[in-house]
Amino acid sequence: MTETEGRGFLLRAATDGPWAGWAGSRFLEEGLASVHAAPGRALARLMHLASLLPGGFGLVWDHPPAWMEALPAESRQGWWEAISAVPGLSLHVGPDTAAQLPGGAFRAWVHAPGMPEGPIGEAWRHGVLGWAPRPTPAWHLPDLGTPAPGDEVPPGWLWGEVTLPLGALSTLASGEALVTALSEAQGSAERGLAQRLSVGAWGDLPFSRRTAGWRVALTGGVEFQRAGGTWAAAFGQLRALKALLQERLRTPIHLGAGSDPRMAALLGRQALREGLPWRASLPLPPAPGAFTPGLAADPRDPAPLEARALQPAAWADTLDHSPAILLRVPAVPPEAGAQALLAQIQPAPALRWLPPDLPPPAPFDPDRPWALPAAFPFPADPGNGVQRGLFEDLG
Repeated sequence: MTETEGRGFLLRAATDGPWAGWAGSRFLEEGLASVHAAPGRALARLMHLASLLPGGFGLVWDHPPAWMEALPAESRQGWWEAISAVPGLSLHVGPDTAAQLPGGAFRAWVHAPGMPEGPIGEAWRHGVLGWAPRPTPAWHLPDLGTPAPGDEVPPGWLWGEVTLPLGALSTLASGEALVTALSEAQGSAERGLAQRLSVGAWGDLPFSRRTAGWRVALTGGVEFQRAGGTWAAAFGQLRALKALLQERLRTPIHLGAGSDPRMAALLGRQALREGLPWRASLPLPPAPGAFTPGLAADPRDPAPLEARALQPAAWADTLDHSPAILLRVPAVPPEAGAQALLAQIQPAPALRWLPPDLPPPAPFDPDRPWALPAAFPFPADPGNGVQRGLFEDLG
C-alpha cells in the first residue's frame, strides 16, 4: 500500500493492483469452490481475494435465500460467522436474506428501504447488523462505492481512495493536483497488476479495467461549518470536481464521506504544519489539531445523537453512497427511540449502533480516546414518558 500526501489531500492506493473491490455472491457458485461442494474452499477463496485488496472487499449476497436452505443450520451459521470475520471483508445483504440469518457472531450491512423491524431490527439495535437505506433497487455500499445496476452485482474495483477536508475544496477546485496524483498512482498500480497477472498471482475473480474507479472521501464537516461554509456551495464544487476527474481520468468517481479518523488527523496536522488557509477552523492547542471524520460530529465524543448522525439535507443528490455513521450509546436503544431519531435526520445515512457490550472499532488514538459509554446520551423512547408522583421521593 502507498500513501501520497498532497496539498490538502491524502491518497491511498495499492502498489500492484486495485485498492478495494466488490462483487455479488454468485461467483461462489462456480467450480469446485462453491459453498455447496466445498464451503472451506469457498471461504479460502474469499480470504485470498480480501488479502489482495488493502481497502477491503464488499461481498453483496444477491443469491435467493433458498440457495442456502440445502445446508444444515449449523453449517449455515458457521458459514455466516466465518465470512463476516474475514479481515477486510464487508457483507451486504437484502432484507429477505437477513430474515434467514441465524443467530451468532456474524456482522453485515442490511440494505432495506426502511428502518429494520422485528428480529432484524433487534439485531440492528444490538449492534450486530448495520442498516443502509436502499430506496432504489441499486446497491450503495458504505465506505466503498456504487456497483453497476442489474439483477446480479458484477465485480467492481477501486484504484484507490483520496481523502480531502471540505475546507480545501476551493483550493482543489481546478483538479490539476488531484489528476496528477491519481494518474501516477493508477499507472503504477496498473503496471504492478500486469506483472501479477502474468505470473498467475491474482484471485479467481476476473479483473475488468472498465469498472475500476476512484473514491473521494470527504472529512472535516464540523470544521467546515465552524468556518462559515455553506453546504450548497460545497456540494456544487464537489459535483464540478467529480465531473472534471471523470473526464480527465476516464474512470468512475465515487463520492462519499470518509470515516477513517487516522486520515482526518493526518490532514489536520498537515494544515497546521504547513500553515494552510483552512487550518483556522481547527481547535487550538493543547487540543489535538485534527479534522473530524465525515460530515457530522466525531463518533468518539459524547455529543447528542442528532449531532453525530445529522447529515446535510442535499447529500443524497451529490454523494454516491450513504455516509456510514456509528452511534455509541450507554444501552441498547428502544425501537421507538430509533424511530424518533430517524424522524429528525431524513434522509437517513447508513447507521450502526454501538452498545456498551461491543468494543469500539480501531484505530485507537491516545490523543482522541473513546469516551465511556455512560457519557453518551441515550435515545429516549417518546412512548414511555411517566410522570413522577407528587410524594414519590418521600416514600
